[in-house]
Amino acid sequence: MILSDAYLQLVDRIREAVPLPAVRSLYLPSLQQDEFRDEFGFVFLETGDVGAFYVSLEDSLPALWEEFPAPQQVKLPLKTALDRLGGKEPASRALGLGAFNALSQYIMRIAGYEPENHSNHDKRIKPPPPVDTVGMVGYFCPIVERLTSQDIRVMVLELLPERVTPHPLVQVTTDPEDLAMCDQVLCTASTLINGTLDDILAACGNVPDFSLIGPSAGGLPDVVFSRGVQEVGATAFPDSAMLQDLLARGESWGKAGRKYRIRQEEYPGVEALLERAAATLPHEQRGQSNSCRGIPNQHQ
Repeated sequence: MILSDAYLQLVDRIREAVPLPAVRSLYLPSLQQDEFRDEFGFVFLETGDVGAFYVSLEDSLPALWEEFPAPQQVKLPLKTALDRLGGKEPASRALGLGAFNALSQYIMRIAGYEPENHSNHDKRIKPPPPVDTVGMVGYFCPIVERLTSQDIRVMVLELLPERVTPHPLVQVTTDPEDLAMCDQVLCTASTLINGTLDDILAACGNVPDFSLIGPSAGGLPDVVFSRGVQEVGATAFPDSAMLQDLLARGESWGKAGRKYRIRQEEYPGVEALLERAAATLPHEQRGQSNSCRGIPNQHQ
């Protein structure tokens, strides 16, 4: 099953268990940006939940501005945005992923599931085995700087090598199979938008630890866990008003976010979350079925 179909199947399962809130507004960054800067849009739900999505692939941002010239005034059914997960263009899939991330944050919140903060998770788990080389799909400058400061080599898979700051411990490649030599791989969640995640996972072979990271990784992780991802690292935005205020003032929105991690072995699974979420809603607001049937192919 292709990635987009797996997500749409998961959306259908969620709709059976809980009603979908509506989209209250969108945020799109300005078109006048540094070409090497990663930009994100946001989907705001009427419930206050937020989903981030990457808009720097191809012509995604101009295409979204053309379709939504007044993003703050956009109001539409969440299902309409979620259907874009199966779209042909990156702009459509990006918005669909943002909608899925917002829905996921809504489900986790009403289910009472709060993943551990990034820093707390690092303190609680046992120290990782020695790492010689970390693979990176997409260039995350702060992470690279942190790794190289520990004398760890970094193999960066980047289609625009000019984005990468030269460093003796950093090697740039355009061949995904080079990642198979790494002890760990950190992969940008933009691979969910361009549909390359499955190919990247296949190229990595038996890499011991594969993490999907970035603001766009904020969705329920069942689909990616079933495909071999061991961990997701994302950002939640518990105070949507604060986020909107920072965006309106053109300030860094990072301070409104809470970074978290979910390890596959610690995740309760979507069925458990839907059962908890449905139990919090009035009976008349629950979906067509609260039996929480299993999702075909999600854990096979």
